[in-house]
Amino acid sequence: MLKAVLEILATTPEKLRREISIFSRREMLARPAPDKWSVQEVLAHLADVEEVGMRARVAAMIEQENPTLLPVDHEARVAQFEYNAIDPRRSLARLERQRRANVKWLRKLRPAQLKRKGVHQQVGEITAEELITEWAFHDLGHLKQILEIKRYALYPRMGNMRAFYEVR
Repeated sequence: MLKAVLEILATTPEKLRREISIFSRREMLARPAPDKWSVQEVLAHLADVEEVGMRARVAAMIEQENPTLLPVDHEARVAQFEYNAIDPRRSLARLERQRRANVKWLRKLRPAQLKRKGVHQQVGEITAEELITEWAFHDLGHLKQILEIKRYALYPRMGNMRAFYEVR
């Protein structure tokens, strides 16, 4: 199963690149709803948490004895780092660089290291392998989010064919 998880992590940046290739600058900035992130914000978030939320936590679990893993305050980071002001292609390039290095590092971990534990402040005890699996799950959630934005950008241009779809 870990092999499949690492494959998801390794291929996410290219999938993102392919999916955003048709977006104009304006479309990347557009929020699909007031409480939803734009493509630009999603990409900035992924690049940001790649280091502070994911790799750093796995490394702490491998290097320390049962470390406490603090939650990442995503809304505070969005405001602090102004995700809406970061060029989306730069965010994606940053993610790609970090991800290549992270996947290379993850592939070198030994089975005993994957079983090491930490205590997440919100959910309790987790293993490094569980966190790595959540990392891939997190990627897929944001890829789905971008696909939904892309999907709904097409909706107004479908004319009467919109009758077949209910959009919320």
